[in-house]
Amino acid sequence: MEILKNLYQVSGPPFGTHQNVYVMRGDKELVMVDTGIDADELAVIDDNIAYWGLAGYPVSYVLITHSHYDHCANAHTLRSRGAKIIAGPSDAEGIELGDDRTASYAFSHKGKFKPCKVDSVAKDGTVIKAAGLEIQAIHVPGYTKGSLFYKIVMDNKIIIFTGDVIKIKDQFSNILVRDARFGWSGGMDYDRDQYFETIKKISGMKADILLPGHGQVCMKEGWELFQDAYVEARLNWFNKPSMSLDIDTLA
Repeated sequence: MEILKNLYQVSGPPFGTHQNVYVMRGDKELVMVDTGIDADELAVIDDNIAYWGLAGYPVSYVLITHSHYDHCANAHTLRSRGAKIIAGPSDAEGIELGDDRTASYAFSHKGKFKPCKVDSVAKDGTVIKAAGLEIQAIHVPGYTKGSLFYKIVMDNKIIIFTGDVIKIKDQFSNILVRDARFGWSGGMDYDRDQYFETIKKISGMKADILLPGHGQVCMKEGWELFQDAYVEARLNWFNKPSMSLDIDTLA
């Protein structure tokens, strides 16, 4: 699905998969955000890349938003194809070790997570220069210790890949897409207090388009979703217990 010129969604609900994967076309190369969960999903990704006439563009970089299995399980395959893998602090180590930071305990039906070397650890403010593109990493800890947003300006629009830190509640809740949803709380390094500070931090962040790790995209006034998330967290987080493990909302 073409989101903007040179920006595509290649996996997610429109294609019968749960988690979103995106690619950006640069100078004769592609930059991918997250990887999907297994070989079947990677085949969907490859088919969509080919459909948009991008099969001749190798994936040179894979930007991991966080270390959970469903977002990075294909990293080892993509690296074997020549892509460089980028992830955030602590999450990168989890991907390399294949430990519980990948939340593999929630995906036992998918088999053991295959560890993958991470080529570069991005920190807050790191500028990633890939395929002629400049992408800024923003450290947003709490959901996982190393969760990252990736920010790029394309077609004069500020685009932020949000992973599972901020999502949209559901496609029917508000036609203007203003209802924020938060990530699953079952990760071994989930920290609600730190997560709250992240939500507070991003509440004033400028953004036009938000591209989350699950669900629908927000194509306009993404900053309002950040504001809604902050209000929602302030009203509800510290008066209610954490969500229990729910595989249907796992992210």
